[in-house]
Amino acid sequence: MNSYLSYKESITGMKYLNKRRINNIFLFSLLACLSIFRCINTSLYAQQQIQNLSFVNSTQKSVSFPFKFINNLIILPVVINDSDTLQFILDTGVSTSIMTELSIGDSLLLNYTRQIKIHGLGQGEPIDALHSSGNSFNVSSIRGTNQDLIILLQNVFNLSSVFGTRIHGLLGYNIFMNFIVEIDYSKNIISFHDPKTYNYKKGWWIFRSGRKNESLPLIIHETKPYILAYIVMNNGSRIPVKLLVDTGASHSLWLDTFSDSLIKVPEETIEVFLGKGLNGDIFGKLGKISEVQIGNFVFSNPIAAFPDSISAGQSMGLDYRNGTLGAELLRRFNVIIDYPNKKITLTKNSNFNDPFKVNRSGIDIETPIPELPYYVISHVRKGSPAENAGLRSGDEIKYINNNRAYNLSINDIYEFFCRKSGKRIKLGIIRDEYYFSVDIYLKDFIATKTSPNNKTWQK
Repeated sequence: MNSYLSYKESITGMKYLNKRRINNIFLFSLLACLSIFRCINTSLYAQQQIQNLSFVNSTQKSVSFPFKFINNLIILPVVINDSDTLQFILDTGVSTSIMTELSIGDSLLLNYTRQIKIHGLGQGEPIDALHSSGNSFNVSSIRGTNQDLIILLQNVFNLSSVFGTRIHGLLGYNIFMNFIVEIDYSKNIISFHDPKTYNYKKGWWIFRSGRKNESLPLIIHETKPYILAYIVMNNGSRIPVKLLVDTGASHSLWLDTFSDSLIKVPEETIEVFLGKGLNGDIFGKLGKISEVQIGNFVFSNPIAAFPDSISAGQSMGLDYRNGTLGAELLRRFNVIIDYPNKKITLTKNSNFNDPFKVNRSGIDIETPIPELPYYVISHVRKGSPAENAGLRSGDEIKYINNNRAYNLSINDIYEFFCRKSGKRIKLGIIRDEYYFSVDIYLKDFIATKTSPNNKTWQK
């Protein structure tokens, strides 16, 4: 059964559904501070056949190409069933590739569709989606057939507006299971290698001068990659944790206090709106912990998110992990993710000692028309410099420090908001067709008790 899904039909719903079979899939996809956290139940994966991707040219051993890097996330070009080029976020936290939205004018030929219900974070009702099998995927010179795809029939995340560019979906497990994936976060280059022919560089996993690289065991459980690490809470307790390695999460660290009684929410936190789950809004707290240790690499004062169990609902603690390691930490390394050999290799890069980025303004923004430089405030944090200056959701940003907003990318704007505490940011605002300017003074929402000192343990 083939289905032709257009933009209009993706919004209005159920024209092409095979209603004889309805499955429930648990999916956690939390948009938070321009981050995506997700935790997808793999009951669907357990039913499907192994789906191989390979190089179009059977003699090819590897391919490398640049990627878009927006808010710590890797965006790759993907073609599905000979469609126009779509943009997908590379996401180790996703078991089955997901189509989150189609744009006006987009269309997609789908194979063998059936209706499913998706449950996720929040306390609302499950949403409708399509499960399509037997699709072809192309990523550069990589091609896969018989690929599964989940298509959300409601654009619940508005990823294109949040990231300022067209985002059509999430690309996950299938591409990792077939290749050794090398991510150069310092140059924004990604490489896919044939596991049968790839040779690690001599001494790659052996520490050299300065202990710059290390290989760690990668635990693959129900399609997702985990590592064992340590966190040090502010009371000094050192806790072993199992963390999901999530390239599709732009935060540093997410911790589940319900997974271990020793994991405590820090005393100094702020309550925040973390984002939207599939079934409603997600709230929680942000705070700094003392340290996180990954192998022999130690990071001081990382910012951790602690989702609220009530708004997060049924997902808390269900996948037997303590939290998530996101791309704000991963980008400090060049990373080799090796599912076939179950290891991950980390090499310090030029980002290693970067301070952890903090939005000190209290402003979240979106682009109502993606890829057009038209920026609107989507959320103002309570008690933040932005709220104290009288800014509101819906205000349009025209200028930032005398820079016209239309000359800036969404990344550029957040760079202004992440400057040092005490910096003045002058904004030109339009509200109800009235223009005015306002000054906000950036402020750390949580005090740092110790100075940042990212380091490598010397044994």
